[in-house]
Amino acid sequence: MTGVLLFALAFLFGSGTGVLVLGGQPFAIVFFAAVLMPLLFWRVPASPVIFLVVTATSIERFAENAPDAITSRIPLFRSLQDSYGMSGAIVTPIEVILVLALFVGVARAVSERRLGLRPSPLGAAVASVLVIAVLEELYGLSRGGVFNISLWELRPFVYLAVAYLLASQLVTKTSALDAILWGIVIGTGLKGVLGTERLISLANVVPHPEAILEHEESFFFSIFMLLTVAMWVLGRRGKLRLVATLLLPFVVVADLGNDRRTAWVILPSIFIALWVIAYQRMPARRKVLSIVGAVTIVVGSGYVAAFRNSTSLLAHPANAIWSQISPNARDSSSDLYRVIENQNLALDIRESFITGTGFGVPINHPVAVFDATSLDPLINYVPHNTILYVWLRTGTLGAILFWFMIGAAIVAACRLARHADVNLCLFGTMALASIIAWLIQGRLDKGITSFRVVILVGCMMGAVEAARRLRQVDLNARSSREEVVRPQVQEEVMRPQLVPFPAGYPRLPPVRRRASLYGRGPSRYDRTG
Repeated sequence: MTGVLLFALAFLFGSGTGVLVLGGQPFAIVFFAAVLMPLLFWRVPASPVIFLVVTATSIERFAENAPDAITSRIPLFRSLQDSYGMSGAIVTPIEVILVLALFVGVARAVSERRLGLRPSPLGAAVASVLVIAVLEELYGLSRGGVFNISLWELRPFVYLAVAYLLASQLVTKTSALDAILWGIVIGTGLKGVLGTERLISLANVVPHPEAILEHEESFFFSIFMLLTVAMWVLGRRGKLRLVATLLLPFVVVADLGNDRRTAWVILPSIFIALWVIAYQRMPARRKVLSIVGAVTIVVGSGYVAAFRNSTSLLAHPANAIWSQISPNARDSSSDLYRVIENQNLALDIRESFITGTGFGVPINHPVAVFDATSLDPLINYVPHNTILYVWLRTGTLGAILFWFMIGAAIVAACRLARHADVNLCLFGTMALASIIAWLIQGRLDKGITSFRVVILVGCMMGAVEAARRLRQVDLNARSSREEVVRPQVQEEVMRPQLVPFPAGYPRLPPVRRRASLYGRGPSRYDRTG
């Protein structure tokens, strides 16, 4: 019940913001936020995390002119200068909300006298990555980097760290974990409904648009599908599973219509992770899981072979998978661009192997490549392969710390997924899937630097850390209860041993405990009776 209340409050604020935007009163949002958000954040500690999850899954980064693009008109991820023409205001509304959430969280912790950071490998790794990013920001500016662009490159690392900090400190109940899953279901589900409506309305448009939603939706749609299936596989019952199942067809149709090849690389990868967790968790069903896995591989291979050359909507996943083997003209040109782009990144990494290039500095292109700045103005600063991008910008030390953070997050998520409680197991599975999907999205389509994706990943990683702390508190409470009960149990076990000597058996005469003259204990003359 608390999780539903948390989500309802966060969604109410988002809806009110959307109404103000559509009503042509953008500056009223500031008053609306200044009045309600601090009160909400103070009264419900986990509400900032739920708000971040809902906005990350439902609000686009870039504006759209389509009449049905309601959520894209909320300039949450765009600067005040770009949205409202405020000169020099390069701050985004989401950054104001993050600062407000931090301030309210610290004030509440001080008032309750519970302010303190609990060190952990994952927390130390996130903090180290943030420190490296800030240092590379300064280093890039010292090398003549563009200030505004360097800030855009720094933002994803700051968002990730702040989202992690808020989730790790503000999630203090398991109901907040459920509220996070509710935010994913509702935010992504509504985006699926929008994508389905847009696909139907654009069915007769020639030429058909290559994508109907932003590229990040392939990440969120895949996470939604896995969450729905995982609740059925792991046996999680309730309204969350019902709502997710009802919204699943819309999400699948929207994902098919969006036609992003990255989606059909993410989806099988995270489903393999779910299969491994289920196989380890349910020994009695391993035979069934093995059969299901084998049938899926056979049927999937047959589907790709049968639909690889089809142009229907259902054939989009087969086209995406087959393009990895035999790409068409469009996919071939895109693949060639990315191959050359990766070659340039590798050459640039060798030149700045230790220190990195820093943020805001244009990426060199030793190998000539097509100029795509007309399609993406920041392509010369943020390439498609953001895995290599992290190494290029932050140097070898930054790359090592980044992968240490990924490893610590995977270990923490896997430990939580092995928990006996179904709810904690489900959340650990979703955290692991989000990290895997983030890496794949970052390898293929700028996922590491996506504002929306890093906010959700940061919230999931922080919530995993909070769940570990909640689990430890539960174990300590359980052990303390056992220590109180254990002496009573021992007394009950020992009490039946104190019985009278059976009648009818001969008894030895008692021995008088008196030292003998030789100092060797009682002598044989000391026996009485």
